[in-house]
Amino acid sequence: MNNEMQDLVQDFILETDEIIESLDQDLIELENRKNDFDLLNKIFRAAHTMKGASAFLGFEKMSGVTHHAEEILNKLRKGEMQVTPPIMDVLLEFVDVTKTILNDIKSGTDNANIDEIVKKLEMANSGKLDMSGSASSSSSSSSSEQSPKRESVEQVKKAAVAIEQTIRVDVSRLDSLMNLVGELVLSRNRIGQISSELEKKFEGEFLIEQLMETTSQIGLISKELQLAVMKTRMVPIGKVFNKFPRMVRDLCRDMGKDIDLVIAGEETELDKSVVEEIGDPLMHMIRNAVDHGVEKPDERRKSGKMEKGTVNLSAYHEGNHIVVEIKDDGKGMDPEVLKKKAIEKNVLTPEEAKNMDAESAFALIFKPGFSTAAQITDVSGRGVGMDVVKTNIEKLNGIINIESEIGHGTRFKMKLPLTLAIIQALLVEVSGEVLAIPLVSVIETVRINEKEIHSFEGREVLKLRDSVLSLIRLNEIYEFQESYDDDIYVVVVGIAEKRLGFIVNKLVGQEEIVIKSLGEYLSGNEGIAGATIMGDGRVRLIIDVAGVMDIATKMPRRFRKKKQVETAKGKEKVSVLVVDDSATDRKIINRLLTSTGWIESKEVTSGKDAVKIIDKLKPDIVITDIMMPDMDGYEVTKSLREKGYTNPIIAASGRSDISERKKISAAGIDAFLLKPLNMQMLLDKIDELMANTARS
Repeated sequence: MNNEMQDLVQDFILETDEIIESLDQDLIELENRKNDFDLLNKIFRAAHTMKGASAFLGFEKMSGVTHHAEEILNKLRKGEMQVTPPIMDVLLEFVDVTKTILNDIKSGTDNANIDEIVKKLEMANSGKLDMSGSASSSSSSSSSEQSPKRESVEQVKKAAVAIEQTIRVDVSRLDSLMNLVGELVLSRNRIGQISSELEKKFEGEFLIEQLMETTSQIGLISKELQLAVMKTRMVPIGKVFNKFPRMVRDLCRDMGKDIDLVIAGEETELDKSVVEEIGDPLMHMIRNAVDHGVEKPDERRKSGKMEKGTVNLSAYHEGNHIVVEIKDDGKGMDPEVLKKKAIEKNVLTPEEAKNMDAESAFALIFKPGFSTAAQITDVSGRGVGMDVVKTNIEKLNGIINIESEIGHGTRFKMKLPLTLAIIQALLVEVSGEVLAIPLVSVIETVRINEKEIHSFEGREVLKLRDSVLSLIRLNEIYEFQESYDDDIYVVVVGIAEKRLGFIVNKLVGQEEIVIKSLGEYLSGNEGIAGATIMGDGRVRLIIDVAGVMDIATKMPRRFRKKKQVETAKGKEKVSVLVVDDSATDRKIINRLLTSTGWIESKEVTSGKDAVKIIDKLKPDIVITDIMMPDMDGYEVTKSLREKGYTNPIIAASGRSDISERKKISAAGIDAFLLKPLNMQMLLDKIDELMANTARS
């Protein structure tokens, strides 16, 4: 096959894919709008286009089966045949067969068997199908049947050829463009940071004002470019939604139910990669609503409801997220029934079930192997479907909320990110390290005091309004130095149905970040989703919320003792407090000191933290860096002395000129060491100062 023919086949596959997808949706719509001439014409034209293109390219199976379907559609639009359930069954079966044929064309195989569908189409065309008395519908002369004929002349006059102003672009090219925009966003953040620092230093200067103006302009243009590129990757969620009317129709016919699927917001757009991931979860949730949620007509009639049930599927934007809701007017979920079933399947203990609230009980449906179905069918009973929902939503860092009322129905609300490449993140500080939490997973932040944390069965918990929230300390997850702040923050996060509180020291702010892979060597680290480069050029790790939750469940239960700080008197070991904004320097000093066996080392990341906790820790010696932001080593020493701290203070700095040494002496610093530190000299100095303190 030459290149020109390959291009033609590729175009045919893409176009036919779209036609088949449209036919699936339009045929379902036709059942509700039987006399819609426009819709009938649209379906007929689609089949005609598919037949002509496949015949030209020599795809005989496709052209043959489509020809028979086209004959029926032609009769329907002329009013010579009525739209009935048996006719629709055959036409929908025809669509399924075309999908199989198209897959054969894509893969170069020949698995499709068209004999049976051709036979059914011929019977339908000749009126031999059991159509509930409507085989000879052409004899009827009612006004409703003649209306399409009367309208046809007017409709044809109004018809116009719409020229599609689109081109097809390979997704890999868009991915490449998105990566370049990501790099541009990082550079924009860096320029913004540098410009802000220069403005503080040279405030009022003309060139700085020009730089700030240009920086602002670059920021606006790069933001618009980013949105434009993201929009090229956006596709309407209707591409997923349109598959479900057919599925609901088939399920209703199999189960003897009458359900109306109401779709809203199908024009809502989100990233192609997100659309690809949510198809399966939505399918399982709608099947669940049809099978478990909405009752059969006789049951609904007995409970005073309309015989026809309703499942609402909607999508809408909420900030930088998209919300997808699935709501039914069925029987709802009973928390007690769910708990009982969970105990039977050994998912819960009776004691756990007793203390479980309704929201947690609803979340049981996401447990692997959990099902409330009385028997296993093709649709349900294996306990697999909702587990798939949970897995896929976790993969997207999404959140699921469930609301249900017995006798009135259930609502599932999914909150998903618009895109997975460039995200909004909450920056937090944990033991001096700045980490990024994807904002889509953040529900709220709360400032608390350490005393508000309680222990329950070896886990730390917080009473948050009317619920109890499990907590996890991020410094323990990532093995950072322990923090000594009394006032801390809890970041409440959610993934799928789970909720957890992350304990952090500070909230740094919100920023748009670009997710970068850690590469093959570091990609296996649990609890880390990737990294990003901040405006100051530093690399910051991005928290994998689902991974941290998984780690938290595996951590051993322990009963945390309240912090008790001993006084320096009577201790065999020397306690040292290291004050340094550099994580690397702190770790080096800490490892050296603790390796001696006679020194206990604690770390803080700023002078302010040192001043805050000095009375609590009462260290024998303080080692402080000189060059620190906000509060330098001189100010730290002065503040500590004013608070009454009399023990030795050692200062470390990379500068050793005379003016620095005069400041050191005046500030009340007992010893000065030059960076990089000579560790033996540091240990000797600690030994010397401790001996002097003991003598005095």
